[in-house]
Amino acid sequence: MPADPSRQPSAPGRTAPAGRLMKKTRIAILGTGHVHLRDHLAVIARDPEAELVAVHDGAPVTGASRPSVARPSPSAEQALEGADAAVIASTTAEHRRLLELTTAAGVPALVEKPLGTTARAAARLAPLLATTTVPSTTAMFLRCAPALRRVRTLLTQGALGPVAHVHARFTHPGLLDGVFAGDAAWMLTPEHGGTGGFADLGIHLIDLLSWLAPRQRLQVRGAELTRRHGCRLDVGGLALLTWGDAPVSLHAGWTSRPGGFLLRVEGEQATVEVGAQGTELSVVTGRAVRGHHERHPPIRAGAALEAFLDSLRARSRWDPPTPADIENTAVLLDAVHRAAVAPR
Repeated sequence: MPADPSRQPSAPGRTAPAGRLMKKTRIAILGTGHVHLRDHLAVIARDPEAELVAVHDGAPVTGASRPSVARPSPSAEQALEGADAAVIASTTAEHRRLLELTTAAGVPALVEKPLGTTARAAARLAPLLATTTVPSTTAMFLRCAPALRRVRTLLTQGALGPVAHVHARFTHPGLLDGVFAGDAAWMLTPEHGGTGGFADLGIHLIDLLSWLAPRQRLQVRGAELTRRHGCRLDVGGLALLTWGDAPVSLHAGWTSRPGGFLLRVEGEQATVEVGAQGTELSVVTGRAVRGHHERHPPIRAGAALEAFLDSLRARSRWDPPTPADIENTAVLLDAVHRAAVAPR
């Protein structure tokens, strides 16, 4: 599908002069198999400057989750006609084809993670993000969480002093609760791009650490992944890394109840901890163990699409992953899997 210069989006959704209607950002959804589809639909539904114009089911999902729209599209090409932006919520195996189409059509795309199932696959797709004249990136929503943005500020200011230890956890009971029994069953199959419980959630933690302190080098030192009878992929696990000179433990997976999010960064001068789904942040400093507590809005998967749409409207409020960020995270995830099977 050749690019049409006349269809290049320019500041979709921006405020129009008085007396004229505001142009809405017309959004096409490509693929309906991702577990965050409903989060994206909710964002579009409540955004007065956005309009869902087309949905293409993709494969191999059944289409039962497809929202009711005026223009259900039998092909991705048709779904992109007249769209200002796209959300790629397909199986990971479909990312290359769909991203090639959005790039050729000049349509910015927010792609669900992972971009590719391996570092090699991500490296092949990253140039599509780097060379396109329209912004496209992956939906790493932890970068949007207010509490985690606050942690980044504290680290940038040096408020914690040299970092001594980091622990991060991102888990849920999705496998136990049947989340992967329906349209999302593809996430358990390598053929369709399933990567396992650790990579599914651990990708967010690795990206988060890289974003919190970009100058600190992350290296994988060891890993243990959990297997479950009847599952071809791991259901979670633990990885040990170094973040600069500081040791890091990462726990991610699908079989923890109730699950949740936790980040604890211990420094020589202070410790910051974010818990309760990102709503509570505490900083403890000094020998007197003085505490400072803050409450923030919770971590939400839909926040990435909100930030992505704002960036198209020249109201950017996040730092989207760059192609280099995406490739580096994929390299580290590959290293985790190698460490988990390495002989001891």
